[in-house]
Amino acid sequence: MAKYFGSIMDFTQERNDDIMRAYRVQLAKANYIVMPEIFRLVAESPASRFWVSEERAAVEVSRMLVGKPFSRMRANKREMFEEIYRRYLLLREKHPDKSVYELVSKVVRQPAPKFYLTPRTVGEFIYRIRNGWYDKQYNRYRDIEKLID
Repeated sequence: MAKYFGSIMDFTQERNDDIMRAYRVQLAKANYIVMPEIFRLVAESPASRFWVSEERAAVEVSRMLVGKPFSRMRANKREMFEEIYRRYLLLREKHPDKSVYELVSKVVRQPAPKFYLTPRTVGEFIYRIRNGWYDKQYNRYRDIEKLID
C-alpha cells in the first residue's frame, strides 16, 4: 500500500498536537520550569495512540510472530513494538478470524502508555512545532504538488 503525502502530514499533525497537549499539561503542573525535565515528563506521558503507522506495526508484529529478531532498533521503539505485540496477542484470542493487519490497526489506535520518544527527541519536536518548521514543510510540499498537477 503506497503512502500519499497528505496521510503522512495528517499523521504528523496529529502526533504533534498530542505532544503539545502533553507539553502544556506538564508545564501547567510544574512548580518551576526545567526544560530537560519537562521533555522527560512529556516523553513518559500517556499518548492518545501509538505513534507508528499501521503498516509498520503490522510488519514488526509479523516478524515477531515468526520469531525473527528485531533489526537494529532503538530501545524505545523495541519497547513500543513489544507492547503492541502483547496487545495484539490478547486481541487475537478474542478475534482469531481477523488478520494481523486488522488487529494491529486496532491496537495502534488505542491509547499508549507513553510516547516512546527520548526527551531529546521530544525537545526537538517541540522546538520545530513552535517555530513553524512543520508548517513550512507542509506548504513547500503542497506547492510542489500544485506544480505537478
